Amino acid sequence: MSPSSAKQALHAEGVTLRQFAARHGFKYRTVSEVVRGVNKGLYGEGHRVAVALGIK
Repeated sequence: MSPSSAKQALHAEGVTLRQFAARHGFKYRTVSEVVRGVNKGLYGEGHRVAVALGIK
């Protein structure tokens, strides 16, 4: 799954990035960066976000 398709999947479920971050204990900024492709999710919190979104 690509970052943009992960964002579309969340939108289809009616879940905002902020809600997703709060539910999973992530920082909103990190979730936003992963979905926009700024953070590639190679390690750390970015990686955990990418795994939770199904990107990795």
